[in-house]
Formats: sequence, structure tokens, C-alpha cells
Amino acid sequence: HPITRIEGHLKVEVIVDNGEVKDANISGTMFRGIEIMLKGRDPRDAVMLTQRICGVCPEPHATASVNAVDDYAGLTDKIPENGILMRNLILGTRSVCDHILHFYILSGLDYVDPARVLKYNGSNKDLNTLKYFLQQGYSKPFLPRDEIDYKFDAETTNAVVSHYIKALDIYRKGQQAATIFGGKWPHDAAIVAGGVSQQLTADRVTEFMWRLEEIVDFVKNYYLPDVIAVAKTYSEYLEIGKGCQSLLAYSSYRTK
Repeated sequence: HPITRIEGHLKVEVIVDNGEVKDANISGTMFRGIEIMLKGRDPRDAVMLTQRICGVCPEPHATASVNAVDDYAGLTDKIPENGILMRNLILGTRSVCDHILHFYILSGLDYVDPARVLKYNGSNKDLNTLKYFLQQGYSKPFLPRDEIDYKFDAETTNAVVSHYIKALDIYRKGQQAATIFGGKWPHDAAIVAGGVSQQLTADRVTEFMWRLEEIVDFVKNYYLPDVIAVAKTYSEYLEIGKGCQSLLAYSSYRTK
């Protein structure tokens, strides 16, 4: 049973006839064997092993496991306040970064046509660098792309593409921020039963804070405006393929 995986993507098979989807089948291997690996082991191992479910978002798995171990060992009410805060900061950083990852890197190119960058003649360094790489044939993941209903004008498209590139750096800094308190990434080493094993120092707080400030600035000035722009421009997508219309989802943040 392989332990460490990125996610475990679904398999999608689609039958298309004259541009119309006639049939579609989705399948995925849900069984990973993590439960079997945990049998007979020290309960504290669960925090480390379950993180191997995903190399992108290990922190939620660590949080769920460590909460179970804390409850089992009678430690839930004995965790130091700083331990709770550090756990929350690790998990919160992951939550914010996953939103950035999903919107820009995983789905952003569904809404903008990156080929328009080839006609860009401005001074934006990132766009000019991307234009050069596209011209040299280093085009993935931007090209080739499907001819779909891109609705943004050239100016908005170039802005979102430049934010896509900026998002890569912001995501990297988010990983660094989580590592400051988590000890390593992926698969945090410092989330342990009873709190966090990483020491809380002034230097670590400073290192975390300047990265957090950059992330907050990006969310306010780039991410949120782009999300709103996509929602307004592709408003019909809110009705396409929707499932649960009301979904309550929140992370496992704790207070003392």
C-alpha cells in the first residue's frame, strides 16, 4: 500500500458525439490502506502517517489525527495556549494557500486565454517573461488550450495571468510560513500530541509575520477582486453542475 501520494485524482471517461456529451463515468480508488497501517501502532504515529494521504494539504489530516489522540490521552484541556495558536496558524496558512492554489493554478486558466500574452507589448516583467517562454516553445501548462468561451478582454486577461504568476510566489511563501511552526513541509513534523514541538521564538514570529502580511495583501488586492470578476463575468457557471447549494465548511480551529 503506497503511503505518500499527492492526492489520488479521479478518472473521468466521457463519450462525446457531435459536440454533445452522451455518457460520462467517474471513478476513483478510495482505498489507500492507511487504516490498516495504523492498526497495532502507537497512537501518536497516526499524526505522521495520515499526513501521507496528501502531499498538498497534509495539515488537515494531522489536525484531525492529533485531535483524536489528544482526546484519547486526556490532553485536550491541557494543551498550552501557544500550542493551540501555533496549530491554528499552521492550519490557517494551509487553508488560505489552498484557496489561492485552487483558484489560480488549478482553475484559473479555465477563465482566461493565456495565448493573448503573445500579443502583449507592455512593460510587465512577468508577462514579458511568459511571452518569451511561450515563443520559445516552453508553453505548458499555458498551451495548448481549448477554444472555449473566454469572456475577458485582453487587459483583464493579462492582469489575471500576471496574478497567476504572482500567486506562485505567494503560495511558496505560504508554505514557508507553515514550515516555520510546522517544522517541515510537506508533512509537518511539529504537530504532536499535547501541542506543538517547535519552539515559539521572537525570530520565528517575525519570519512568519512578514510572510503573512504579503499573503494578506495579495488576498485583498489581487485574489478577491479576481474571484469577484470571474463570478460576475461567468455568472451562469454558478448554475452549471452545482450540487449542494448550501454547504457548511469550516476548519478545525480551536480556542483555549
